Amino acid sequence: MSSVTISERKPLVEEYIKLRNSIGWKVLQHGKIEEGLNNSTYCVCVEDQGDIIGFGRIVGDGATVFYIQDIIVLPSYQKQKIGTLIMKKIMDYIDENCVEGAIIGLIAISELDRFYKKFGFTYNQNNRFYRC
Repeated sequence: MSSVTISERKPLVEEYIKLRNSIGWKVLQHGKIEEGLNNSTYCVCVEDQGDIIGFGRIVGDGATVFYIQDIIVLPSYQKQKIGTLIMKKIMDYIDENCVEGAIIGLIAISELDRFYKKFGFTYNQNNRFYRC
């Protein structure tokens, strides 16, 4: 993992599609993906020797509402703390930019409960996690 780098940038549409395909998520229209990525509040990419292997982003208003989206790691790199790297960068950004009482949320499968609890999130029955 010594060649892994993390950068604050949005992925190219093709990189984003590669990540979504790798975990079986539906691929959306190219133009809509680009629009969505451009409207992100904050993006983080993880690369290994120049190839994208992970990504995460925040959507919201950048001050009072933050939703964590698209935490994706290529299957061959999962269980190597790549998701943790992404979440740490995202949480650092939120901690530096949110106001007291801001809504910080995400939607994920319940199997990720332990992972998101490490970052202060609690799970409810609607697959939503919140940290307020």
